[in-house]
Amino acid sequence: MDISLIIFASGVVFGGGCAIIAANKNRDPLGWFALGFFFSFIALIVIAALSPADKSSPGDQNRSRRRQAGGDFAANPEDPERPWLG
Repeated sequence: MDISLIIFASGVVFGGGCAIIAANKNRDPLGWFALGFFFSFIALIVIAALSPADKSSPGDQNRSRRRQAGGDFAANPEDPERPWLG
């Protein structure tokens, strides 16, 4: 068996493992597949040690909720007597 085939197969296996773990931790699976393919066991240890990523911050959710509400008034105003201040 050729050594390059063994290196390629191990890269695919480690890349796939990194991608699966990254997807479960809300991280970029394609990027982690590439890192796992080139750095194999080291990338697998790093992604396993990382904590899950936050999908978005609460400030981003408030901004998107205001955009989706439509109209001139804020969906959840700070001051109920003056909703235009939002």
